[in-house]
Amino acid sequence: MIKLFIIFIQLSILVFLGTLIINFSYPVSIALEEVIISTSSSVIIFLLLTTVFLILFFQKILFFIRQKFAALKHSNRNNNYQKGYHAFTQGMIALANKDHKKAILANKKLSKYLDDKSLSLLLMSETLKIEKKYSELEKVYQDMLKNDDTKTLGLKGLMNQSLQEQDYHHAFIYGEKLFNENHQIDKLYETLITIISKTNNWQKLIEINEKSLKNKIIDRQTYSLNQSIAFYEISKIKMHSDTSESIQLMEKALKLREFFPPYVCLYIDLLVEKNKLTLAKKYLFKAWSKNPHPEYKSKIKLLADKMGTAFNELAKYITKDTTSLSESKILLAESLVEIEKWSDAKKIISNLLEHKPSKEVCMLMSKIEEGDTNDPQKVNAWISRSNFGDLNKIWICSITNISQTNWNSVGDSGYFNTLEWKNPKLISDLQPTNVETNIIKYINN
Repeated sequence: MIKLFIIFIQLSILVFLGTLIINFSYPVSIALEEVIISTSSSVIIFLLLTTVFLILFFQKILFFIRQKFAALKHSNRNNNYQKGYHAFTQGMIALANKDHKKAILANKKLSKYLDDKSLSLLLMSETLKIEKKYSELEKVYQDMLKNDDTKTLGLKGLMNQSLQEQDYHHAFIYGEKLFNENHQIDKLYETLITIISKTNNWQKLIEINEKSLKNKIIDRQTYSLNQSIAFYEISKIKMHSDTSESIQLMEKALKLREFFPPYVCLYIDLLVEKNKLTLAKKYLFKAWSKNPHPEYKSKIKLLADKMGTAFNELAKYITKDTTSLSESKILLAESLVEIEKWSDAKKIISNLLEHKPSKEVCMLMSKIEEGDTNDPQKVNAWISRSNFGDLNKIWICSITNISQTNWNSVGDSGYFNTLEWKNPKLISDLQPTNVETNIIKYINN
């Protein structure tokens, strides 16, 4: 009713206006050159109103058509989105189920229906991995870098691809950028450490370590351990050009990882080279007192030679506070063997022979018997007994169980910081000592 009333009012107004126009109409003449056109004002007003009406009418039709096309386009887009997201879902499920054919088909559908590059790139990268199309995969990763939503995925993909190709230089470039974008990515710190160990870019290890500690990715212990390795490795490089700086770096390393034998050995070498013999002597004494280690023996001999003192005398000084330890007794006995004091050497290690002596002690006794009695039967008896003693400790990779004589931050197996000082499980894993080598030569002769 209200609409009818409104229409009635509108028609009444139009009739009223039309009546006014007709009643107050007056003649109008328009001269166009020699032609005179005569009409009335009511006709002109009617024509103007008709023109306005037609313009509004056509605008209404045009607006209606546009709306219909927009609605149709929106509907098609929604349908494509639904089909695209369905294809993406099916593709990811297929990947999870290792249905590679279905995943590849889903990726083709996704590219057809969906304009969302992030989802398309994600599924495409996974399918290209399956198809092993690595050159195309690299292009996809590069495209990911242009999209903020997929940038980290692109960097990670390029890093992993470079690692597979053993291109550690580019692997670190992408890895470092990824670390700066999101340092919380799982295992990223460990991956960067592995890459650094392959490239020997130890300065970067210091930088990554500091950022990781600041962002609470690693604990203080891990920080100290890896930081000390960085200082140690840089010191090894610097020792050929700047011994003083190399010593300073080793002091930093030892502050973070006190009395670690490989660090101590390098530090002693540097001090001896710089002729700081007194400091080397004092530090060797401290190191032996804290953690007596077989690797120190060669450094004690080196220092004794440089100081012009007897190996036996320096060994006495080094072991004066630890004479009860088996390691000190073995060192003293070996120093006495050097000057052929066989009976004194035998006396020092006599109490180590009571309860299943270690392989090292047995081999030392065979050396003493060789020098003291030159009796092959006694020598062979000790060598045979050594087969039942504890094996000498050696550096062994905790992952591969492969042993090596010297410690390195990257072991012979290629792993970073995995070497542990422990007893090997098999005799074949054990590296022969100097004593054993001499005995073997003696037996063969």
